[in-house]
Amino acid sequence: MKPYRPSNKVPGTGWVWLLALSTLGGAVVGGVIAFVARWIYLLLIFPALMEFTSGGCTAIAVKKGKVRHPLVGVVFGALTGLITYGAFHGGEYFFTQQSFSKQIEAELGQEIDAAETNALMNAFLQEQTGSSGFLGYLKYSAKQGISIGRVGSSSDGLPLNETFTWIYWLIELAIIEAISLAMAKPAVEDPFCETCAQWYAEGQRIGTVTNDQSEIFLNTVQADQMVQAATHIQTRTVPTIPRLEVDLRKCPGCDQGEVALEVQRYSENKKGEGKRSQVLLGMLSHRQTLQLTEAIPAPPGPDNSESGTSQAG
Repeated sequence: MKPYRPSNKVPGTGWVWLLALSTLGGAVVGGVIAFVARWIYLLLIFPALMEFTSGGCTAIAVKKGKVRHPLVGVVFGALTGLITYGAFHGGEYFFTQQSFSKQIEAELGQEIDAAETNALMNAFLQEQTGSSGFLGYLKYSAKQGISIGRVGSSSDGLPLNETFTWIYWLIELAIIEAISLAMAKPAVEDPFCETCAQWYAEGQRIGTVTNDQSEIFLNTVQADQMVQAATHIQTRTVPTIPRLEVDLRKCPGCDQGEVALEVQRYSENKKGEGKRSQVLLGMLSHRQTLQLTEAIPAPPGPDNSESGTSQAG
């Protein structure tokens, strides 16, 4: 069995999808959250939305654009996360400008040109922070600090000073980037048929492997000993946890093409929530696929199954 390696190809339509969803998707998500945050800011929920939507945008662009270059996927995953978070703070800056303008007009009792109010705001930011524009706004916001646990613009919660506000923002950005990359990378590295220009179909379960036999199973598969590897596969779901789940994935248009063998480890946390992590992804020839599937032991008959159940009870 040979490991699966992406072809490092990016078609023209792939660049279009990546650029469109990275810029537009990130900007829309960040802008919408900034708009809602004028009334209420949910400390954990809103960053989570930015994390998963930025990663989702890149994953969709990869699939739609048929991008098979891991580095390109990672770069655009990071770019989308950065644009999303930048658009969020940029949206807050824009709405702050609007509020500042209305406040000035209310104090003077007359309408003022937008350029004049922006100049006044920049002069204020320059005086307070030494910088104007967006950078001055970020510095001033950090200087004002934020409160962990706050709702909306209230000061309830644990207050953070200027230094810790910058640290908190960097942590938020780092988490958004990490989730975005974690969602983009698997999408790029998914099996793709270069002949048919199609992504492989979802996996078809051929069996499970108990945890105590997982190491020898993986070793025999990687050593191309398919018949021996098959003897460790059970066609019925193994009740023990953790366990290995063995799937075969095929190209929708190639009946005789290479088949992807995907092995995932299934485990559960203390709450009983399931988790799957990929431990092996490789390509099998038609011959290797037949060797593996035909050598899998048949499930026990009804009599044996009932006997085993009775003894277990």
